[in-house]
Amino acid sequence: MRSLVLGLVVSACFVGVAAHAGYYMEQEAVLPNPVTFQPITSTVRSWHEGRKFKRENPMRNEVVIIDLDKREVTGLNPTNRTYWRLPAERYRQLAMVSLVVMGVTPRPDGSIEVPDPLFVPTGARAKIEGRDAYQVKVQGKLPPGVETELWMSEDVPLSTESLVNELRMALGDPQHPSFQQFFAQWRELKGYPIQNVTTVNTAKGRIVTSETLLKFLEKKIPASEFDVPKGYTLTEDPITQMERMAAQQAGPAGIGAPLKSRASVVPAPDSRAP
Repeated sequence: MRSLVLGLVVSACFVGVAAHAGYYMEQEAVLPNPVTFQPITSTVRSWHEGRKFKRENPMRNEVVIIDLDKREVTGLNPTNRTYWRLPAERYRQLAMVSLVVMGVTPRPDGSIEVPDPLFVPTGARAKIEGRDAYQVKVQGKLPPGVETELWMSEDVPLSTESLVNELRMALGDPQHPSFQQFFAQWRELKGYPIQNVTTVNTAKGRIVTSETLLKFLEKKIPASEFDVPKGYTLTEDPITQMERMAAQQAGPAGIGAPLKSRASVVPAPDSRAP
């Protein structure tokens, strides 16, 4: 889920978002093996068109589709050929977790505490995938041992306003005024983030995750790209699943409480647009 706001921060934030030309991106994602801590590399692909966004992460066996016209988020599991669906507002409960590595603190009322400044330029410059870039580091209340840095470039034909629109989408279009402080600090940066790196210092050593922009293509994305494929079946969404598991661990209250049962799986409609 870190990829949907660092990656759905680096590749995907939206009421009243101006329509923009569609575009397609490919990014190199590097994550540590959970057992050996050795880096594993995969290619993450994303599609952007107006108020719709799709991100495909093969390493996580995960596809996320955000449609703000419908105000809903759909998750696909290509291996099991299943999908789940959530209202954008409810999905935000998942997306907000990713803000922690940005030094932003979610509050119980749905607002956020944003450090000022959120980003500090270091003066370092580098060429990343052929693009000139400068480094900024994330400040604020990062978890102990965590460091996050971004490399910004003006060699990508996208503005920070495009990035703010992506961030709005990734966060399910939050309306609380505190998010405007978050977006305003992104607008102060020049260029577009072409690489993000998060380092976690642990007792076993440093764990580094990153995403680097490889390919950017501006093009019209067909509406069918954001549909659920034929043959996929509807299953329980991750928030409901977590709530059900928590209730089961607490145990039934009183005599005659219902038995615990597995969630049903409902066949998807026969068209690509459910």
